[in-house]
Amino acid sequence: MGTPEGILLALLPAVGFAAGYALATARARARKAQEPSPSLAPAIDETGAMPQEEPERIAFSELPAEGTSEWRHAMVDVGARMRAAGVRFVVFAHGSFVGDDPLAIARTVENAVPFLPDLARALRGFTRAQLTNVLGDLSNFSNAYIASFAEATGVDAMEFTWSGENHHVARVQAAVRLARALALRGGGALRPGDRVLLVGHSHGGQLFAILSQLVARASGHEELIEAASALGEDIVSLEGHLALLRRCAIDVATFGMPLRYAWARGARVRVLHVVNHRGARTSTPALRGILRTGQGDYIQQLGTHGSDLPAVTAKERELNARLDRVLGTGASVGAWIRHLAQGLRISPHGHTVLVDYGDGARALPNFLATGLGHAVYTRRDSMLFHAQLVANHFYPGIASPWAERMRVWATPRKLLQARRRPAAMRDG
Repeated sequence: MGTPEGILLALLPAVGFAAGYALATARARARKAQEPSPSLAPAIDETGAMPQEEPERIAFSELPAEGTSEWRHAMVDVGARMRAAGVRFVVFAHGSFVGDDPLAIARTVENAVPFLPDLARALRGFTRAQLTNVLGDLSNFSNAYIASFAEATGVDAMEFTWSGENHHVARVQAAVRLARALALRGGGALRPGDRVLLVGHSHGGQLFAILSQLVARASGHEELIEAASALGEDIVSLEGHLALLRRCAIDVATFGMPLRYAWARGARVRVLHVVNHRGARTSTPALRGILRTGQGDYIQQLGTHGSDLPAVTAKERELNARLDRVLGTGASVGAWIRHLAQGLRISPHGHTVLVDYGDGARALPNFLATGLGHAVYTRRDSMLFHAQLVANHFYPGIASPWAERMRVWATPRKLLQARRRPAAMRDG
């Protein structure tokens, strides 16, 4: 578990975004009623889907602790259902700022001294390791988390590590590398007809949205491929990887993903979105209660259109500007203000579940301990809850008696009564 100082350091970008809140609300209220939401319909969006009027609503339930007999039986049941559905492996992808080169330091070194590739590689490994040491399972799928999931379910699982830079180009490059990682998993173990499960935290989910656009050859995918080519990616091999993925089935579960990129319907991709949310409304048009995590996940709001950071190189800044036409506005204070004020929670593509994790505080600030409501998704003590939630949605099958005793998914639109944990346990 990370120290308060390390957590604060990791949350600095989000705090910087929040500094513009007063200006955001003042300028956006007057425009909110008249302005549509282009964030949900960039040019590449071919889905024609509309946001759900009423998503699923459930409350977090405390389940048996990791390592107990009941926990193991429930996880075995999840794994059995996944394998019965044809899932070959699971990929976990982290979000921005917790990758192996979030500030592009290693890439800068790589460009400056290309004859020393091992130095940049070592920097990336060091960066990722230190971030994991500081954060633990706070907004981060740790190696221990993934290993425990794989061992308990019996389903192969892997971490997909990317730079974690907060802009279009970094995500496009990561999506292309993800396609390669999926196609070559285990030396080419993926076969046509196989099914894979992708689990993404925060902007890690954007990689999957881009992947869906590439796989489906959605309008504008040429610009994505051109950007990847400009970054030195092997486009010839990419076509072969995408051809294989077009013959596979992909299930996607995103956790706390900001509403940014569109999903292509043409791909064989099923999508489930999980968002930490409290309140009767399905939107959060204000940042009230941010210090107490009052309305749920504030990073999911703060990471909206316009929140990207400028890229390090002029070449990447130019590519980002071109990708704005395909992926929506990347870095723009004005766009960020407008979209932030909308407070949208529900994606127009896929199924959304709003979960009340009970991580809000009545009076005292708890935004550091909860990562502004963004950290709960990756907690190891939430693994069983999320594993069952995903399995019940994608792979309902026939649950064992052990799993039936601990079902976390209720009748649609029924808010479950959560068993609250003590604050010290809940907030880490």
